[in-house]
Amino acid sequence: MDNTYFNNAKFAGSYPESKDLPSDEGSEIAFCGRSNCGKSSVLNALTNNKKLAKTSKTPGRTQAINVFEISADSQFKIIDLPGYGYAKVSKKMRSLWGKEIDAYLTTRECLKAICIIMDIRHPFKEDDLNLIDWCESKDLPMILLLNKSDKLSNNKVSQAVLNAQKDMHRLTTKHYIIATSATEKTGISSLLRQIQELN
Repeated sequence: MDNTYFNNAKFAGSYPESKDLPSDEGSEIAFCGRSNCGKSSVLNALTNNKKLAKTSKTPGRTQAINVFEISADSQFKIIDLPGYGYAKVSKKMRSLWGKEIDAYLTTRECLKAICIIMDIRHPFKEDDLNLIDWCESKDLPMILLLNKSDKLSNNKVSQAVLNAQKDMHRLTTKHYIIATSATEKTGISSLLRQIQELN
């Protein structure tokens, strides 16, 4: 698999409830994170398609589970989960998202790994740590993405990665820590390699 593999990505559907998702076969990698982490921009950089995942200046726009087919035979998919932790969304909506994310994570057999995207300037918030601990408990491989690295100097990016490695040293589950900038596409090739390995 090379970079062109992701160029063929296509939007397969949006599903408010996990029970309505396409058949549970092949392999999937889920992307999630707090609502301001730049998840849609990362997906667009990964697929080299600025219009694949809708980006917005208003966080929390992803309000369902979005499915993107990466391979033509539909055997490899990327799952875009609703963002968490956005204050302006009603408690009822947040609760509903939480239940659907939980249902997906706990029941989906073809889920191979999860990519947890965080703003490199504010990583490892409580919501992120809860999800990391859950993945650890299920031995689900993780890619911990420190996004928006273009907002910091190279030295501060290196320090942030080093701090993350120290903080996550406790994990026994397979995990990778990558600094990325979706706007400048730095770190995207590393992300692509890890997805290929985990898939």
